[in-house]
Amino acid sequence: MKLFKADSLKRNLILTFIWLWVASALAATLVAFWLAGRSAQLAFDRILKDDALALMTQIHWDKGVPVFSGDPHTADSLIFDSFSPSRFTVITQEGKKIVGNASLDLPQNADLLKPDLPLFFDSNTATGNLRVVAIKLQDKQSSAYAWVIVGESQAKRDQISTELAAAIFLPAIGLAVLIVPLLFAGIGYGLAPAKAINDAVSKRGINDLSPIPLSQVPDELTGLISHINDLLRRLEEAIAHERRFISDAAHQLRTPLAGIKLLVDDLLRTNQANPHSPPDPEVLIELSSASTRVTQLVKQLLTLARSEGVNTIEKSEISLGFLTSELEKNWGPIFKKTGKDLRTSTYLHSVKNFKINSNLTLLIEIMDNIIDNAFNYGGDTVELNANIQHNRVILQVLDNGSKVSKNDIEKMLTPFWRGLDSTNQGVGLGLPIAQKTCLLLGGVLSIQVQPETKGTQVTVDLPA
Repeated sequence: MKLFKADSLKRNLILTFIWLWVASALAATLVAFWLAGRSAQLAFDRILKDDALALMTQIHWDKGVPVFSGDPHTADSLIFDSFSPSRFTVITQEGKKIVGNASLDLPQNADLLKPDLPLFFDSNTATGNLRVVAIKLQDKQSSAYAWVIVGESQAKRDQISTELAAAIFLPAIGLAVLIVPLLFAGIGYGLAPAKAINDAVSKRGINDLSPIPLSQVPDELTGLISHINDLLRRLEEAIAHERRFISDAAHQLRTPLAGIKLLVDDLLRTNQANPHSPPDPEVLIELSSASTRVTQLVKQLLTLARSEGVNTIEKSEISLGFLTSELEKNWGPIFKKTGKDLRTSTYLHSVKNFKINSNLTLLIEIMDNIIDNAFNYGGDTVELNANIQHNRVILQVLDNGSKVSKNDIEKMLTPFWRGLDSTNQGVGLGLPIAQKTCLLLGGVLSIQVQPETKGTQVTVDLPA
């Protein structure tokens, strides 16, 4: 079994922390090694300087000439080092050696150095690499001066550096053995709430859409879980809506289908009793009416279902005049046949050349449903009007029927709702379909009751 998945959050965190720890530990170790080495170098330089100062105490001046008071053995004892032999020499300003066990050269421009100030430098001699200090000793009675030069091998400094490196790097490597398991354990502990949430969600049933409790959710995941809870809430509402829709649709289809079955059974009984007799005309008329109602209901149900799943709409330029002529062509004969009047306002005729960018099929579907509602429930006159405001076009359908109460206006956009006193054969889907289709086109459908006039006005506000 793999320790991590390819996109594991735990893996990414552990690798990130390991790389950060390695980089920071390496940087800290190198800095510590450099600082320790520098401190050791300064300490050794101070000891080397003390050796030179000890030799200086043995020098006195005799009429401007430097004289070493002790013998060579005394000089050796003053700078004795058990680890590595020291090299020293005392010379005059002309370069004449007074005492010493080696020849040590001064760097260029050494004469510019002030008296009694140490000058440290590295020198590569026949006996090896030396760390050297030179101090200028000047006679207070004259301008004469002498040089005290002491050098020691770099070997012990190199050994100290190696020991410092081992003392610093080895614990850091050992610490890594402890840090990595702690990282695994710590990150695993930190991710435990996320794993608990994952386990809790995975154990839920398909119908459990209750929100995830936020009490045990870390702050970093609160926003994500809140959005998930919001999605669950909307999903639950959508499923509840679909269930209501299916239940209402089944209820609405049951009655006409049952009627069709009764009519068909009646025709079968009549035919079985008298095979040569023609079908009852009244039964055929009722059967045709029932089948027409079922066909219209199924069409509206399909339209309502499709309107909820459409994401993109193809649009084209449509003139208000063309839209009006299509509506008059569809509804003019129906109104005329029933003795009702479909009117078009004077203003709508004056703006017939105004064009909107929309979908003709869906726009006609919206207006057909609104006009159908006004035709069935709104009196004997229906007027089409339009209004242009800024970059919006407002289409209006006004009837002269009875006024609708405010409570009923809110319910009119609910699928399958019909007024209590309704005697029409409609199923209450026309306006809900119009509203959903209007939203698809970026518009708003609203219903108003005008105080100064009779009837109800349905308005479609669309972007031009």
